[in-house]
Amino acid sequence: MKREKSIWYEHQNPEKWIPEYPEYSMYEHLRKGAERYPNLTAVEFQGKKYTYKKLIENIEKVAKSLVAIGVKKGDTVSVVTPNTPQALFMIYAVNRIGAIANMIHPLLSAAEIQKFIEDTDSVAILTLDMIYPKFAKIKWNTSKEPKMILARIVDALPLYAKPVYASQNKLSLNFNPEHDVIYWNDLIKLGKEQNPKMPKDDGQADDTAVILYSGGTSGTPKGVMITNMNINSLAMHTYDIGGIEEVVGKKSLAVMPLFHGFGLVICVHAMLCLGFHVFLLPKYDFQECSKLIFKKKINCIYGVPGLYEALIRYPKIDTDDLSFMELLVCGGDKLPEKLQHRVNKLLKKGGASVALREAYGQTECVAGCSINPDFDIRIGSAGIAYPDVYFKIVKPDTQEELPNGEDGELCVSGPIVMKGYYKNEEATAKSLQRHADGKIWLHTGDTFSMDDDGYIYFRQRNSRILISGGYNVYATQVEDAVCTCPAVAQCCVVGINDRIYGQKIGAFVVLNNKDADKELVKSKIMECCKNNLAEYSLPHEIIFRDEIPVTNMGKVDYLSLEKEINA
Repeated sequence: MKREKSIWYEHQNPEKWIPEYPEYSMYEHLRKGAERYPNLTAVEFQGKKYTYKKLIENIEKVAKSLVAIGVKKGDTVSVVTPNTPQALFMIYAVNRIGAIANMIHPLLSAAEIQKFIEDTDSVAILTLDMIYPKFAKIKWNTSKEPKMILARIVDALPLYAKPVYASQNKLSLNFNPEHDVIYWNDLIKLGKEQNPKMPKDDGQADDTAVILYSGGTSGTPKGVMITNMNINSLAMHTYDIGGIEEVVGKKSLAVMPLFHGFGLVICVHAMLCLGFHVFLLPKYDFQECSKLIFKKKINCIYGVPGLYEALIRYPKIDTDDLSFMELLVCGGDKLPEKLQHRVNKLLKKGGASVALREAYGQTECVAGCSINPDFDIRIGSAGIAYPDVYFKIVKPDTQEELPNGEDGELCVSGPIVMKGYYKNEEATAKSLQRHADGKIWLHTGDTFSMDDDGYIYFRQRNSRILISGGYNVYATQVEDAVCTCPAVAQCCVVGINDRIYGQKIGAFVVLNNKDADKELVKSKIMECCKNNLAEYSLPHEIIFRDEIPVTNMGKVDYLSLEKEINA
């Protein structure tokens, strides 16, 4: 598939531009890249390193083992783990033999996990031994029971760390006698012993590579079918928009989970295809991330606002040299302007030549579709479309395009747009629509405006539009207004059920100084809000908290706060 020359091309080294998208599998794209730098470190996990050569060897071993237990092209294998090397090997191995990786959040309930596994007719499951107790209670409602593969964290650790981990994490499992269970090391041994004939890697661009889940915080989760083309094109876009000329051997952080497009494709696949040294973190711990960033001098960071909030509070950031930072991107949630200014101020003070860049995406377009370009960063904007990606703003629930500057629903077209929702034609037809221009457009459901230069400005995910007294109130706009008060560190706005207004506006607030006079601060917050908001958008209640809860993805968990205040 040919690529078009876009605004990005005009600001780049022409030799960097790759003229065509690959027509092969996700695994093949990785393998071709790995051939160029076999002896460089590809992945590091808790101190254990895998070169690109070893990475490919491990993937091939797992692929052979999957064939040995009967997994074939078109089958689905569920991966229910945090970030571990075994999960990474499995995802690529599944793709290598033409099967589909069904990516499931390990912290879901047993009932939810069972549903996602059975809905996709998974023939095998990878999980950790420490997660298995959740599976032990499951009685499968399928004609053929899936094979359960249990990996252990200790097996992925360097030799020096194994004894300590084993002594601190003793686990005794009670296996369900109806389950067909095999440990990871035994699976690899089985593949080596049987040495089955491997199928040809003939994956096509439009083949479904992975199933990711969307809508878990705002409705019923839906399986999003992501193709090889979606994944590989986004990997190429990540290079296009990065702004780093020499990427091979640079260090990047992979803390976003593999069961999310952000983590799998941008933080891992794109980085590995480009020759980065990827630090894979097993759990979402912002404080540990901050330590690792300074200890290892990580060059490339993709994260959510919570990661940068933790980073600016890390003691070393105010005194250390930050010139090693070459690319910092924030996605996954709206980046507060106040936070962006604070990060940029610290970067400049530390000698970094880059600024924090806001981006936007959703699972239905893998993870990302826009970013602020390094040649023109605009605070408050989610940037411009990726190369070969197109935007239009339409009147909600229509295909009627709106003039620049008006708020409406963002629609996206391009090679990163999903294949559709798994076994859900009705939802697919609603989200993927063919417009009069002949293109298929993804209706995101998110409210944006677009300026004359193509920069988009996030207004609201539709699930967070509050209706107060008949007026639409955008929660993020109220949050931005509250955060203009110097005393405020963080804010989350939710709707409070009310018989008269429908919803009143409630603001949960974290202060920079927890001992500040609360009543005085409230008056200052209201003054800031009156200066920035319409009267109908003003908060009715301000609730002080020591911290704002976040989801397992690190996003602000506004639903839990909404439940709390309406209990």
